[in-house]
Amino acid sequence: PVPIATASSAPAPIPEKSVAVLPFDNLSDEKENAYFAAGVQDEITTNLALIAELKVISRTSANLYKSGNPRNSRDIGQQLGVAHLLEGSVQRVGNRLRVNAQLIDTRTDAHSWAQTYDRNESDLFAIQSEIAQAIAAQLGAKISPAERRAMERAPTGDLSAFDLYTRAKALSSPAFFSNAGKKDLLEAIDLLNQAVSRDPTFFEAYGQLAWAHDVLYFLGFD
Repeated sequence: PVPIATASSAPAPIPEKSVAVLPFDNLSDEKENAYFAAGVQDEITTNLALIAELKVISRTSANLYKSGNPRNSRDIGQQLGVAHLLEGSVQRVGNRLRVNAQLIDTRTDAHSWAQTYDRNESDLFAIQSEIAQAIAAQLGAKISPAERRAMERAPTGDLSAFDLYTRAKALSSPAFFSNAGKKDLLEAIDLLNQAVSRDPTFFEAYGQLAWAHDVLYFLGFD
């Protein structure tokens, strides 16, 4: 008799052009710069997600693997369904910025690419774009001219506005689960109002500001 076909229980193959950007370590003396490191991770994730050929894991899922905790690349790759992990660190001293980034193949636990960027802090957005483009090149993902233009477009020309935005995002994102939800949301809204006052064209800050007001209403605080 011909056997009846059954669904395979084998896990789906992991796409070669797939990556998760794990939380970056904050190596700055000022611990409040942790929000800045989170902002770097977020922007690199956003840039990679612009590339159609790449599978990029959301920051929410990647953030389950916090910096400072032991990490097993193979396990994380299986859990997230990615062939590569990007991890790194950010150090900010005065107006100087050092960003380390390394790409790990989760199937072999081997480092396939690493780079250190030691620049003026005004080069932050260029660094983030360069890292994303380097990762795409390592994974063999083509970048269209429109995708490249979008990646190279800085979210704001005002680094102080970006600082305010990243601080606000760090406060407002956990508001659903925090006992200090109302306080944190109001503080985030104040920071975002300052950010858009400094740069009225800062679209991402307007989006986060609208989201914070929505959550404030949804949770019954306003």
